[in-house]
Amino acid sequence: MSEWMGLALVLAVIACAYGGSCLYVYLTQFDKVFHIPRKGAETPADWGLDYEEWMIDNQGKRLHTWWIPGAPQRPVVLFCHGNGVTIRHLAKQVKFLRLLDVGICLFDYQGYGDSEGEVGEMAFCTDASAVWWHLVTKRGLKAENLLVYGHSLGGGVAAWLAGRHPCGGVILEGTFTSIPDLAVDHYPWLPVRRLARIDFNNLDNIKKIKVPLLIVHSTEDEIIPFHHGETLFNHAGGPKRLLPIRGRHVDALVSMGEVGCFAIRDFFHIG
Repeated sequence: MSEWMGLALVLAVIACAYGGSCLYVYLTQFDKVFHIPRKGAETPADWGLDYEEWMIDNQGKRLHTWWIPGAPQRPVVLFCHGNGVTIRHLAKQVKFLRLLDVGICLFDYQGYGDSEGEVGEMAFCTDASAVWWHLVTKRGLKAENLLVYGHSLGGGVAAWLAGRHPCGGVILEGTFTSIPDLAVDHYPWLPVRRLARIDFNNLDNIKKIKVPLLIVHSTEDEIIPFHHGETLFNHAGGPKRLLPIRGRHVDALVSMGEVGCFAIRDFFHIG
């Protein structure tokens, strides 16, 4: 084999490996972004809390929803959870928020937990819109008393919702500027922006949010780097605060306990 043929073979192997990597990312991105966990068995009753169970309709798809009442004069948190969990896995988050005596509304996106339908970016966003509509129009909740909270992937849902529906404030914890931006962090050697079929453009949606916005992000976040939170903060308008914290992506704020709750309480003037 000549030297040139050997070089051509090496280049061919590299090209195949690169092309295979691109194909892998393209084909598996839905599984990575919309990772569906096993179904849990817990309910708020297991956490020592009273609750109501609702099935909210979104264009013929029923969304499994829990309503946990709070103190009469406290706001209600509409919680948009992240990837890899259902509402049955949110005991830590619920107990954390209950330190504020707020009401809490939890729901599972289409394809998650006991909700019907198929996963997808617009499916998740319209799910949140359907829950918002139910709270405001059927349950009589004033929109200005609603805090929209999005964690991780749920931040994409929360930012979309708050940019289109009135609310009293927004909390984004450990979320990204967009899925393609995040993919660049994890696969810098691949043309991921061209491969991406999922967007969740928080950088665009956050510009539409005019209510008080609290962005919480761990400087040690191992999944979504801290610079995403900084960039979102820099592009946001209206009243805003960036709260850098420490800890794991999955539970950084929850791990702060009362200190984290006080940060939310003081920013939104709860109580």
